Amino acid sequence: MQNELSLSSLKKKIVFIVEHNALKGYYPIERVATIAKLLQEEESVTIFLNQDGQEAIEILTDAQLSPVLFSHHTELTNQLRSLQPDLIVQDGRDTLVEHIEKLRPYCKTIVHFDDFGEGAQLADCNILSLYEEIKENSAQNNLSGTFAFAVKESLKTIAKERVSNELSHPPHIVVAYEDGDENNLTFRTLRHLTQLQIPLQITVAIDREYKHSIEDLQMMVLSRRNTKLLKDDQALEKLLPEADIVICNANYTPYKVATVGIPCITAAQNERELNNAFPREHNGFVHLGLGRKMKQSNIQNAVMELLLHEARRERAVRKQFELDLQNNNEVIKSLLLDFAYERHNMVPL
Repeated sequence: MQNELSLSSLKKKIVFIVEHNALKGYYPIERVATIAKLLQEEESVTIFLNQDGQEAIEILTDAQLSPVLFSHHTELTNQLRSLQPDLIVQDGRDTLVEHIEKLRPYCKTIVHFDDFGEGAQLADCNILSLYEEIKENSAQNNLSGTFAFAVKESLKTIAKERVSNELSHPPHIVVAYEDGDENNLTFRTLRHLTQLQIPLQITVAIDREYKHSIEDLQMMVLSRRNTKLLKDDQALEKLLPEADIVICNANYTPYKVATVGIPCITAAQNERELNNAFPREHNGFVHLGLGRKMKQSNIQNAVMELLLHEARRERAVRKQFELDLQNNNEVIKSLLLDFAYERHNMVPL
């Protein structure tokens, strides 16, 4: 019993604070679930979740994690005062300066993920997977790179079980604009694809964040053979095993596709996504720019290039696999432990 108590006292207290953000979708909650599970094998981990709906709670409970719910940040500071954590990790929210100033008295080390708010400047480190091309005025506490995308075990399993990257007959295109699809690029893309006069199988992935009329999509789906709609909270993930080409937004979704290794065409849903440097040619993607300005000829040409040129598809997948995303979780874990144990030097392993 005494040994157990001494071991418990040696463990670092790591707190995750996660909130849903409409522009970032539910991936930050998935990242917290993935990394928290790894860290709790060695350290004492607590997850604070803003009460923003049942969806976020389900993601954590499905990962067998029990979040502490809060509604206001005064509740949070009261909890932190008694807990006195060694490390706070924030994800999902773009923070304000005053928000971080309230947390700082209760923890000397604060790390953020993908924080584009003013509060990020006060963090000890802001780890960015949604990064722009390197700028001279980039904040000194930013640490950016593809390593910052935490990979769900289910994606690793899909990557392992995909038999080959040879085209199906007919080729299967998956359309998946996650994280809200504010400009209804799903409808726009499907309309352009239905004008291609070649045999294709097309599946449109719709998740819980899609806010537009599904009836409009269904009418278009009925107008073409081998075209269907999949409405599911994990729609993209269920389609990745059989996709030949994925057309998606330029936020976190390209990381999911690259983990599995599938030729991918991206279109930005908004200006923030447009600036993301990851889904570009050097990482194996065809990037069409801002989706609401996407021309029919551009997306059709991008699809035909991938369908007609096997070498182009192989190069795309090779570049994605060269990123070695499947080892990201251990890199993130090591980096956060360095911060918890105060041995950090701002360089991922």
